[in-house]
Amino acid sequence: MAQLWSTLIGYVFGNFLFAIIIGRIFLKIDPAKYGSGNPGTANMGAVFGKKWGIMTCIGDLLKTGIALLIVHFLFPDKINLAFAGLGLILGHCFPLWNKFHGGKGVAVAALLSVAYDWKAGLITLLIALFLTAVMQNLTIPPLVFILLFSIYQLLHNLEAGIVFLLIALIMAFKFRKDIVDFFAGRGKKVDILRTLKRKLGIKA
Repeated sequence: MAQLWSTLIGYVFGNFLFAIIIGRIFLKIDPAKYGSGNPGTANMGAVFGKKWGIMTCIGDLLKTGIALLIVHFLFPDKINLAFAGLGLILGHCFPLWNKFHGGKGVAVAALLSVAYDWKAGLITLLIALFLTAVMQNLTIPPLVFILLFSIYQLLHNLEAGIVFLLIALIMAFKFRKDIVDFFAGRGKKVDILRTLKRKLGIKA
């Protein structure tokens, strides 16, 4: 029963799509009608500017943190955090109020992984960051991160591993078009190293 409640709590909080909230309150538009159509951090930042992308990311991290804290205090068993994460991902990717059209859950999965197992979470996120810099791509690295994290958990706790694998499958489903574009050579390139050098005033 605790696992069910944890999933439901996660789903409710996951429904708060900050890209939509910020878009409608501050920008007076529906961000799902612009750019890639994905109501998430990457699209908000790419279409409307980094400021709005950062605000969206902070909002998604905040809702994730609040949901995980509530579940932690109500149902202290660690496995319940995994189920809360599953609910968060389901709510974020398939929000009831927005006709099940949501984001891809990268920010949610990132904080969830660190909250559940901070060492494995940080290591797999660093691997994803390295891959992002090398591949100049925002599709494959987050999927590699959640898959590696899921496999690691599977080796240590079967139930938790299965839950995280479900999360990985949900994210892969949401990334399906981007995956096809990547392998077809149509994937959008993001050179984070060049951007960082420019910010620091370092000439290439």
